[in-house]
Amino acid sequence: MSVAAIDGVMRWAVIIAICAPLLSALVIGVLLMGRARWMRESAVAGGVTASLFVSAAASFVASACHFGIPGIRVPGNIEYGDWLAVGDYSVPLVALVDGIALTFSLLAATLTALVARFSRTYLHKEAGFARFFVLLAMFAAGSQLVAFAGALDAFFAGWELIGLSSALFIGFFHDRDEPVRSSVRAFATYRLCDVGLLIAMVTVHEVLGSTRFSALTASGSLPPLESATIGALFLLSAMGKSAQLPFSGWLPRAMEGPTPSSALFYGAVSIHAGLYLMLRVSPVIAVAPVVAGIGVVVGVATAIYAAAMARVHTDAKGALAHATLSQIGLILAEICLGLTRLAIAHLVCHALLRAYQYLRAPNMIHDVHQHGHMDHGHMMFARIAPRLSERIYALAVHRLRLDEQIDRAIAPVLRLSRALARVDARLSGIVQSERSAP
Repeated sequence: MSVAAIDGVMRWAVIIAICAPLLSALVIGVLLMGRARWMRESAVAGGVTASLFVSAAASFVASACHFGIPGIRVPGNIEYGDWLAVGDYSVPLVALVDGIALTFSLLAATLTALVARFSRTYLHKEAGFARFFVLLAMFAAGSQLVAFAGALDAFFAGWELIGLSSALFIGFFHDRDEPVRSSVRAFATYRLCDVGLLIAMVTVHEVLGSTRFSALTASGSLPPLESATIGALFLLSAMGKSAQLPFSGWLPRAMEGPTPSSALFYGAVSIHAGLYLMLRVSPVIAVAPVVAGIGVVVGVATAIYAAAMARVHTDAKGALAHATLSQIGLILAEICLGLTRLAIAHLVCHALLRAYQYLRAPNMIHDVHQHGHMDHGHMMFARIAPRLSERIYALAVHRLRLDEQIDRAIAPVLRLSRALARVDARLSGIVQSERSAP
């Protein structure tokens, strides 16, 4: 095959990988809203699962085109024109196909398709069965858009799809109060930290003239303060999505969602999206040593914090969430140290392991009850330093009271927003009464 033919195949493979699950979500969503009768489970699950396997196959074809033909390498950037053009400003619609993108795409597509097949049996006759699969397809489209985005604009669109579907999955059982509160907490954390990505995107366009990831290689020519500011904004966004300190409180709350979504989001794909962002913007981090140092400190601190939480957590999914968070912190430190190859291998192996553990969690609980388990390391530490062990245990049980401190910090903002809402309601009532008066 010629380079042109391979380029054409890869061009369509990327489109199919992104659009197949998005199309299934739109079609099934419209049919669900327009039909007088509810759709059968087999039709919903079959349509979404088929689109996910098509997406995974397209990702595999793109990988085969990139890696499988000796001596032929298709250019990394695949141009699709402009997404939006206003005067001299344009948003490029470009895909970046390289080893990192294909690795994340294959990982996300394969695990999403397998979780969909698992969920078909796990959620049988569940009230939100169709809603689950529509959200799963929306997440699949977002993860593939994040994987293949060649510019920050498209990346941000996929990033937001992942965040929205994540929040909706956490609040999946919306007939109970706690899942809804947990969903709002996660969504608020996303919104706060995503401001960093949005400001960084605008700043990159202003100082480098383009939001393409390939343009970030020129960040070394920027003044140190500008490159450090951009890197810090990217790090803030990654910390929120990957639940790094001090934004870790939403992760254990995210376990309120169904087990399959927990496996996919907080064990395999979504929780690693922040790390993928850091891999993509690594040229900026490389020229901002202060930001890299902060990333290492945050990652190591999160790893220590989460390891302590995991050892005392009484809930299986919560313990897995903190164990996941511990490894995420280590991977973030590896990326900030410039160990990108090690970080990618660590990311893939960790995602596969955690997805398996989450899906096996019910059986794992049964095995522990049957065979028993004793933490001899903790008992030894308690014998050596009993008083210190008690204090560390108490701090770990309450997660260092980090959530309480954050709630206390934002309480004035919440009180101000409620007061402004009451004032607005009163003013609206006065205006309405004046209009209705003769």
